Amino acid sequence: MRFGRRVGIIGDVHGADGLLTRALAACRAAGVETVALLGDLFDRLEQADAVARALDGWHIVGVRGNHEREALLATSGEQRDIRPATAALLCSLQDRVILDDVCLVHEEDGWGRHDPVATLFGGSGWLSTRHYPAWITFAGHTHVRHARDERGPLDIGRGSVTLVPYRRYLINPGALVNGQFAIWDREGSEVKFCDLKG
Repeated sequence: MRFGRRVGIIGDVHGADGLLTRALAACRAAGVETVALLGDLFDRLEQADAVARALDGWHIVGVRGNHEREALLATSGEQRDIRPATAALLCSLQDRVILDDVCLVHEEDGWGRHDPVATLFGGSGWLSTRHYPAWITFAGHTHVRHARDERGPLDIGRGSVTLVPYRRYLINPGALVNGQFAIWDREGSEVKFCDLKG
């Protein structure tokens, strides 16, 4: 497994294969080499083939979300009629991917959460990120686009975040079902937030 120089960061597709096709076209135009999936590709197993078909031909690194797990559990023991390529994609998804200094996960609850008790006793109030060894953690699930480092939220109003090597980051690109995704330029150390309009 590896990342390319430019990475499309896509989470929470929820079966919206048309939006996924548009996002992937934007990724191709931006020179994206790898697509990082953050889970919840579909809500029901019958949506899986269309979503996987849109991803055919792409270098994929990714994690499964709660919706994939629920759909697969709901159909366990039943005959599942999905394409072999769809099954291969689903089998390749993991609960968490750590690759070099980057972590992909569907849901990350504890990272950088504020602790008011620590503040009362003179601490910074932010939970330690030492349990999250990755330089960047990309997460989905919440459908809320945001970026933060270990000190707190970052301003993403300009549409991008420049990454510096001595900070740790948690970045959610937003939900593709809402037209949101991101492109990470690894050489330029920038994450650009993208929106599909109309």
